[in-house]
Parts: sequence; structure tokens; C-alpha cells
Amino acid sequence: MPVSTYNRKHLHKALGFKIGDRELVKNIGNLGLAIKRESATEMDIEFKANRPDIISTVGLARAIRYMMRRSRSFGYDVRPAEKDFTINVGSYVKAKRPFVAAMAVRGMRLGEDELKDIINFTDKLSENYGRRREKLAIGLHDLRDVRPPFYYDAFKEDEFVPLNKAKKARYSEVVAKEEKGVRYGKLSAASGGRYVALKDSTGTMALIPVINSERTRVTKATQSMLVDITGSSRHAVEKVADVLAANFLDMKFEVYCVKVNYVDEAGLLPAMESRKITIPLDQLEREIGVRIGFNNVILLANKMGYEAGLVGKRVHFKVPPYRLDIIDEQDVIEDVAIAYGYDYIRPAPVLSGAPGNPDLDTVTRSHVSEAIIGLGYGEMMNSYLTNAKDNFKLMGLEETGHIKLSNPKTEIATMMRTWLVPSLLRCLAKSTHDRLPQKMFELDMAFGLNGEAPEESYRLAAVSCDTKVNFNDMKADLEALGKAIGIGFAIKGQSHGGFIDGRCAAVMFNGKEIGVIGEIHPEVLANFGIEQPVLAMEIRLD
Repeated sequence: MPVSTYNRKHLHKALGFKIGDRELVKNIGNLGLAIKRESATEMDIEFKANRPDIISTVGLARAIRYMMRRSRSFGYDVRPAEKDFTINVGSYVKAKRPFVAAMAVRGMRLGEDELKDIINFTDKLSENYGRRREKLAIGLHDLRDVRPPFYYDAFKEDEFVPLNKAKKARYSEVVAKEEKGVRYGKLSAASGGRYVALKDSTGTMALIPVINSERTRVTKATQSMLVDITGSSRHAVEKVADVLAANFLDMKFEVYCVKVNYVDEAGLLPAMESRKITIPLDQLEREIGVRIGFNNVILLANKMGYEAGLVGKRVHFKVPPYRLDIIDEQDVIEDVAIAYGYDYIRPAPVLSGAPGNPDLDTVTRSHVSEAIIGLGYGEMMNSYLTNAKDNFKLMGLEETGHIKLSNPKTEIATMMRTWLVPSLLRCLAKSTHDRLPQKMFELDMAFGLNGEAPEESYRLAAVSCDTKVNFNDMKADLEALGKAIGIGFAIKGQSHGGFIDGRCAAVMFNGKEIGVIGEIHPEVLANFGIEQPVLAMEIRLD
């Protein structure tokens, strides 16, 4: 899980009350967070990837205040848009980066810590939750020399003074020569020689999502600021606007809406929408496994930042606008359990009227595991989730049909894996400094499509890494495995992406192809950062 570094002095200031270090650490733990490192000035805290609201010191302080019942305020009020504070969205940006939200922040009083926290928060949101600025990116602009209204579109070639520069540069020059231009330029460059940018009445404010202009640099002297959020996902853009607005309001700044004019619609953002989720009390108690009671469940909800109330035998939870991770009632129940304290929930045995017995497939898989462990392989356990880069591109394969996640939270987990070998290569890549030989296996599920219907299958995959490898060694292991479980495998020469031609074969059983065996191609090894040759095999156990 991701880790964020927090300045102790700034955290105490953001809390707004005195608290000892021991009590602070205790309440951070009560939130389900883990402190990975502490010093006199900083602490590194591991948090869930789907909780971007606590990346910032202000967001963490907010969560601690609720947990300690030091905050009873659950509402966030943004002010109406000021005159001319509109963003007019052009038609050329629609195919590239179509969505935008913005807000004006006034009454700012920034110290070094506050400024650093705002910049760090927006950068991490853009890089992590925003998938390296592809899904969304955030820009900060001092309003002192800015003249609304604003214009967001893919514009023809123009020039501006990029941040930290003294001279003007053309859009194409920034994309080709600047460090951030090289890294993010493809996200800005649109068809027809156009580039995605944000402008005011006097010129370019930002080449999006590459770099802001020097004219709108934010400093400790900034008192008013425009914040823009742009991206390819409307939901992500508008909800991150809510997260940022909540942070600025918690800092006692004033937040004003900005009107966004699309070609065919218009709206005021940030919306600060709060959803309501209703859960019967008996369901909540049954799933957590303890009797809580109406009064206590309201208290526990408040400790996690929810405003809650009773209607009959149901509890109504009002989800805070900054909680991007709350999808349905299960997320709310988990939060109530966290507030109750996992240590106080007594484990209960699962009662059954009949003893359980493993089915035949389970027994078979157990025999396979025992057999391959006997051949000197160590068992790995990897996630079912992966990404197209690992599953296809790094393996030298063309992307084929697979099960995609509809709303992935991170770019490393966007699909269900279609085979196990890439997961094992990733394990080898993390063990490059360990002693050789290294022999690993995994026996678990892979996923695919049968037409449009998803299907799953149990696979056995194994890899062997050493300074020298021989195809016959892996073939011998396959034959020994077959003998141990009473199955006669055969091999048939063929090519397979990711393997070296001539050192690769199909694994056959009863005349049907059930897998592949061979030596991994050097280019694939280089893609994963593996320096020594590797043999691999994967077979279906269905």
C-alpha cells in the first residue's frame, strides 16, 4: 500500500488542539493506518490506496479529529461563482481530455508547511489517483495577475513563459525539450497540431497536464488561487474537486464555485455532493458480529466522519463529499467496524451441521502442490489483478480479449490476469539479488473470456532461474510431476510469444494442448529486469 510522509509540527497545527505523541499514534492506529517510520520531525504512514483524502496533512488531521470526537461539523459550504469566473470548454479538447472542474480559493494565509502540503497533495493526487496525470491532473494558479473568464481547449501553437523559466517558449518546444514535456507531452498533444491548454483573457495559464506558467506561480504570498482539475474521467475530475474543496475549507479558506460551460451543457463546480446510504441495524450488527445498538452506531458513524440518523430500524448514513472510496453499504459497514475496533470483535466459528470434505479438484490440486514442492520449487501467492503491460506487452504478446476492471483505482491493477507466468517473473525480478538457483511455482486461477462470458481455470505455473538453464531440465520436472500424480504428459514443438523459438513446446494431454513449456526470451527477461536465463511452464489443471 502507498506511504505518505507527514510533518509532525504541521500535523499538530492542523489538528488545532494539543495532543501527546502516544495518543496521536494510538488514534492513527484506530483509523486502520500503519505507521512505518517515525522521527522527531516526521512520520511515514501507510494508507489504503482508495483513501486519497488522507494523503494530505489536513485530511489526516480531519480524520483524527472525527475519531477523537473533536469535530461535530459535517457540512461543507462553497460560495456562488464570482462574476466572469467561468471556464468555456472548446470542442477540440473533447477527443483528448474533455472534462474540467475548477474553484477559486480566497482568504489564504500560507506558511511554508501549508504551501508544501498543498503542492505535495495535488502532485500525489495527479500521479497516483490520476494515473500519472492521464486520468486527471491538477493545476494551481495565483489569481493576482489573472483575468477571467477562462478558456479550456486544444489550441493551435502558442507561446508562454513556463514555470521556473525566464523566456517564452512555444508549446511544441516545451513538449519536446522540457523534462515534464517529454514525460507528459503525449497527454497534451492533440490532432491537427493542437495542444491542451488553459487560458485567461491575457494568455496561457497552463499547458495541460504538463506545466503551469510562471505568471501564475503560487507562493507563500499567494492570497487567492484558481485550482483547475482536468482529465478523461468526469466522475474522477468532479469528485477530486470535492476533495480539494473540503481541504481548503478545513484550512479556513473561502471556496468559490466556477461555472463550467461545455458545448451543450453547463454546471457549477465543485458540487460537494453527499450521497445517503441506508442500512438496517440488524444487518450491520450481523455482518460485524457484535450488538451495537442505535445510539452507539450513530456515535461510531460520527467517529468516521459520517452524519447519521435513525429512521425506524434503519440507519441513514450521509457520505462526506471527500470520501471517494465509499461505493456501497459494505464500505460503510467496514468503517463502522473500524470505529468499533477490530480488537474488540470476537472471532466466531463457522457453524455447520455436517463436516466438510474437500472435493476431487481440491484433492488433485493438493497432490500437484506436494509433487512440485518435492521437486524443489517454492510456492508463490500472487494477486488475480494485473495490468495489460505486465500480462501482454512485457511478455512480447499482442493484447487479446480479457476481463477489464470497470473502475480501477490504480494503474497496476486494471484487469484479471490471463495466465500466471508474468506474475512469477515479477517475483523473480524482486529476487534478483537472492542466491541462485531460484525455483518458484504458483497454483491458482487465471481468467479469460469465452465469447463475451467470463471464465476461470486453475493453472500450475513454474519458473526456474539459474546462471545456465537447459530445456530438458524443465521437461524432466514436467515428466516427474506427471509420474507423481499419475498423468502422462507429452510435448509438441511450437512457437509461443515470450519464449525462445526452438526452445519452446506445447504441453499435451490426451491429444489436447493444455499448456506451454520452454525458455523465456531474453527481451522478456530484460523487460522485467531479470539478468539470468529462466525456464518456465504453465498448464491448465481443469
